[in-house]
Amino acid sequence: MPRPLFQLGPRLALCAALTRPGAPVADIGTDHGYLPIWLLKARRAPRAVAADVNEGPLQTARSNGARYGVGKQLRFLLSDGLQGLCPEDAEDIVIAGMGGELILRMVEETPWLRSPGKRLVLQPMSCADLLREGLWRLGFAITEERPCVDGGRVYAAFAAEFAGELGSMPPLYPYMGRLKPGSPEVQLYAEKQVRILENQRKGAAHLGETARAEALEESIKGVREVYLGISPEGGS
Repeated sequence: MPRPLFQLGPRLALCAALTRPGAPVADIGTDHGYLPIWLLKARRAPRAVAADVNEGPLQTARSNGARYGVGKQLRFLLSDGLQGLCPEDAEDIVIAGMGGELILRMVEETPWLRSPGKRLVLQPMSCADLLREGLWRLGFAITEERPCVDGGRVYAAFAAEFAGELGSMPPLYPYMGRLKPGSPEVQLYAEKQVRILENQRKGAAHLGETARAEALEESIKGVREVYLGISPEGGS
């Protein structure tokens, strides 16, 4: 007898919320398969692909799929990134829990993601700025972005779709994407980004990269002013 539906953790729940109801889903790096299983059991997705580069996690996902009674709707795929997927396999592609540079490489290597109707749901664990900047360069626009706190850490996840030439990128876009100021989670994320930028600024200054250090300082001031309510003079 199938078990009752479990609850996703905050990170995966955020990714689930960014998928489109009724869209077939592929979960890249599925690990235990919880995200596609949840989407199927909640009837948010009609079918799904659980893909992983390692057979061990994929076997665990198979066991979980059988345990929760979604075997017929869930296909399991041993794949390095998106290499084993076809455009017909999914409309929403979730890549969560990986570094931003790795996610960007996967997107760069998969031309069919630029097709109409495809949506990326991405949750980088690191280098989110490089991912947002790289996606902009490739013509992928972030349509929605949200933060969450999971395990005492703050993360952001976002949906992106191919839009073609995007023009000039807003100065704070690599660091804050489409996040809107006002919530405690966004404030925590902004504080995290300021710490990252400050470390980068110190590194650039140490290497004598004056222009880069100055550009990073301007970004720090921008994030503080827009998202933390701190004026350049240090007031509030």
